[in-house]
Amino acid sequence: MINKTDRKTLSRTIALGCCVCMSLAFAACDKDNNQPEPEKPGAFFLSVTGESAEYILRVDNPESGTASIAGNSKTLELSGYTWIFNEDPSVAVGLIYRQGDPGIGLGYTVAADGALQESGQFQISSRFTSYGFFDRYALTSVGGQTPVDAQGNALLDAGGNARTDAVTFNFIDLRSGFALQEKTITTLNITGNGEQATFSGIVDMGNGEFLTGLVVSQPRDPNATGGASSGTITYPDSVWVAAFDGKLGLKRIYRDNRISYSSGRFRSQYYSQIGKADNGDVYVFSGSYETTSSRPCGALRISKGATAFDPAYYFNIEEKTGGFRFRKVWHISAACFLLELYNDLAVSATGAATQYGVADMSAKTFKWVTGIPAKDKITATGLPAAYGGKMYFPITAQAADPAIYIIDPAAATAVKGLSVTGATGINAIGRLTQ
Repeated sequence: MINKTDRKTLSRTIALGCCVCMSLAFAACDKDNNQPEPEKPGAFFLSVTGESAEYILRVDNPESGTASIAGNSKTLELSGYTWIFNEDPSVAVGLIYRQGDPGIGLGYTVAADGALQESGQFQISSRFTSYGFFDRYALTSVGGQTPVDAQGNALLDAGGNARTDAVTFNFIDLRSGFALQEKTITTLNITGNGEQATFSGIVDMGNGEFLTGLVVSQPRDPNATGGASSGTITYPDSVWVAAFDGKLGLKRIYRDNRISYSSGRFRSQYYSQIGKADNGDVYVFSGSYETTSSRPCGALRISKGATAFDPAYYFNIEEKTGGFRFRKVWHISAACFLLELYNDLAVSATGAATQYGVADMSAKTFKWVTGIPAKDKITATGLPAAYGGKMYFPITAQAADPAIYIIDPAAATAVKGLSVTGATGINAIGRLTQ
């Protein structure tokens, strides 16, 4: 029999347990449940576009206020950079390709006095369709290239046409003055079905390997025009992810038939749809871009250290979005990701995608982001930055200055932060530390 004292103790225990459970539920998208680490000295780096040039500027607090490019920024000699941000070493890397003309890439860091300073330059001669960081390098890749022999002669297929199964990488050394080394590998029959592959995304596993999604296709039509790297997709209901070492040696291939290939598509670009959670698990998303695919957009998981997809994990994301498919994926914190979704249920190569939602991959939940401009009012977005458990997202809306919106992943709500006057758009934001 439970006496009066025991009953009070039991009630307090149950109440405490409920509070703990509620706290854990609301903290699911937080970076962790421990006290945050002390903030390192640094600043936010912004790339913005003006009427006739691209500018970079330093910002201390992107959560409020107004900044102006007039007298507060540096004008870049070229425009059209793709900016990506690395943590160690902390650097902003500006990638650029100018269709045969010299494309001078840039590196920026934060000096001891807090100012942005150029830390190096490099030149990319090949175009790129995917990019990321691995070990001490910034990496770019492009598929659909023609492999050559030792004498520089193009390798031909059985029909006498130049092969198109090569993938060219640029390794940009962040610890050696941005020295660049170009490496090319071939992908013919990489998955054992006689086809070739284009790579999408780069995820550093921290063990001397990186993962990249494979867009497997027939060789590209030799008479085709345009910049696409892939040919006809023969297996739209299959996904492949390759693990490479630092010498581009193929370590293994993860394969499954529960989702379509892992890559967002827009003209010749291949947007990464793979990302690593804070605990080391990798989530492989598929926006199910191909109209011939019968698979809904969703995700699989590669548990930390695993050599195959987790057979017990499958997340049907399309079911949660009401049929809308996604194009881009960014990690926020814990196992939460921001998804960029198409505005219409039907997907097309140039279709607008200005809807956003937060997917908690551990809980298998999805919430539409509120507090941002309506999807038909958004005219442009930039590369967002995850920092302090939140996402800082550049959005340009009609009749308004470009602004940073701060997204709370747990609630999937956003508030408007810093606006930039004199700019037509914010291309990217990232935090650099000293």
